[in-house]
Amino acid sequence: MLFEMMRAQSVVQATFIAATLISAFNVQAQPIGYAPDFVSPFLYTGSGNFSGGWGLQGIKGGDQQGSFVITGTSNVNGVVYSGPVNHGFTSLGSGTGAWYVMNVPSSINSAASTSIYGPDSLGNGNYNLVGTYTSSTNSNTYSFIYTGPLTSTPQASSFITVQAKYPNGQPAQFTILHSVSGGLAAGNYGSPNSLLGNAFIYDPQNLSRPQTDLQFPSREKSYSVYGIWHNGGNSYTVAGGVSGGLIDKKSGEPVTLSYLMDYDRSTGLTSNFQAFQYKPVGAAKRYFNNDAVITHFEGIWSDGKGLYKLPATATSFTGGLSIAVTAQVVRRPSGNFSTSASWKQIILPGSTFATNDSIFGDTSLGVVEYPAPTGSSSSIFTNYVVTPIQK
Repeated sequence: MLFEMMRAQSVVQATFIAATLISAFNVQAQPIGYAPDFVSPFLYTGSGNFSGGWGLQGIKGGDQQGSFVITGTSNVNGVVYSGPVNHGFTSLGSGTGAWYVMNVPSSINSAASTSIYGPDSLGNGNYNLVGTYTSSTNSNTYSFIYTGPLTSTPQASSFITVQAKYPNGQPAQFTILHSVSGGLAAGNYGSPNSLLGNAFIYDPQNLSRPQTDLQFPSREKSYSVYGIWHNGGNSYTVAGGVSGGLIDKKSGEPVTLSYLMDYDRSTGLTSNFQAFQYKPVGAAKRYFNNDAVITHFEGIWSDGKGLYKLPATATSFTGGLSIAVTAQVVRRPSGNFSTSASWKQIILPGSTFATNDSIFGDTSLGVVEYPAPTGSSSSIFTNYVVTPIQK
């Protein structure tokens, strides 16, 4: 959510960053036995004016142990990295793996730009990818679902265009699929004035009714869905944010909460909704200076045994301050989620602003801001990846 706003605020000076900022740091407040490695920047440096609007948006495990699939955007191009997260660097970018430029072919609805949000491994070298594209013939933003191998020459037949519809059948101007897991994609649709107000699930195998609008406890609040996780069978869990109707007692300002909720593919019904609020303590509390804190789950990962890890961004309501945090939530034997989450901040040395946008296991990625270099009036926005050190 925050990354989408920040992309328009800064053009990354990638050659400067690559020369000066690649280094490793320890990350505080992690479980015993977790040896973290901070890699920043992590970026694509190939063709296509990579420095304009660059950013990472999603991460999942690859087909091989220790490998990842990372999705993002480079200017008007969708990009995908496949391989280990390390401090290596090739002619196409960070890491010693492979980079691909994967754009929606122009033969599909006159596609003009592509952004890839989320991946999911299908095994045997095939993946689902979801994201958005724009058309040169209108002002709409469409979503897509891709099925196939990672390649810089994807076939048009491997893409499905998704344009969500309102209950009255009217097509939405904006459709954004953020995440995909177990064959289902999750996202939001709306107009320029209500982009996050309509959360939905898209099932490409349900030919008669592929779109299901998610049902939430209150119709008076606005909900977004940024992550979906397949628990097995027809069971899925979605994650996102909820706003409206909540007031911070100290500041008197409205607060946005994070939430988890289950979804049944066979019935389209939702259950076990649970909201969570990040409450800063210690240094983080002083950082926010008692301002209202907005929190939002940006994705979701589960170990399959009832533990869920949620990448989140905690942002001050008035001051523009932001820190990257990870929440851990446990599913109770009853099936409900625990009513409180365990929060841990990702400490990014030297940064002044950070987000946590996606997670897979102990590996997170997000956006980080560094102070302006000497002689420059502009701070530097780039991406980081925090991952266990491979020994």
